[in-house]
Amino acid sequence: MTSRVEPVQRRSRSRRELLLRAAVELLAEGGPRAVTHRAVAARAGVPQASTTYYFESIQQLTDEALRLHLSERKAELQAMTGSATKNAENTEQVARLIAESLMTRSLDIAIAQFEVYMQAGRDPELSHQVDQTLRAFEQVAESVLAYLGAREPARAAPVFIALIDGFLLHRVARPGNERADAKALFEAMRALFIVYVMNEDEFEHWRGRINRTFAAGDAPGAAVGG
Repeated sequence: MTSRVEPVQRRSRSRRELLLRAAVELLAEGGPRAVTHRAVAARAGVPQASTTYYFESIQQLTDEALRLHLSERKAELQAMTGSATKNAENTEQVARLIAESLMTRSLDIAIAQFEVYMQAGRDPELSHQVDQTLRAFEQVAESVLAYLGAREPARAAPVFIALIDGFLLHRVARPGNERADAKALFEAMRALFIVYVMNEDEFEHWRGRINRTFAAGDAPGAAVGG
């Protein structure tokens, strides 16, 4: 009896996951409105009745697809940072490898991620899930920053995640510049890391120098020639 039940359960789990992945693809292509029973079934290549068999509503299907996507993004970030710290020869190379990996991955992945963020603004339950996922992202960043010698990795981690998300959002809006985007992200992460690795005396020295430079210059937009 068990030998017959297990293959059926495996097929059931496989079909359910197939539907969830189809929903994620549609979400990336057209947002939440693109996720319908008919469209998901067609993309998955299964009968339309399959969606209502496995999911009580299109909302449940969408929410579970988003959760799957978030879970996979966390695993992806862990693998990416783990590979970078293992294979790099210095701190700068870690940042470069991470920047290149992020800026050259599939645009569909980034689009789906931002669709999740947008949907979370409308769905309190999903908002909680996104909050937990972002905290997980930050924990990954914190461990990498601690390994690299940041003074306060827990304080720095959310800033790095926000920086990365900002660059990814710009890449979604302006695709086709992967190399330039990777270089810019690397430079931004390197500059930010320097701030968090400085001791207090170094930080105060550079803050004072920047303020003196500002005080000595003209304000942006000031009239030229009186």
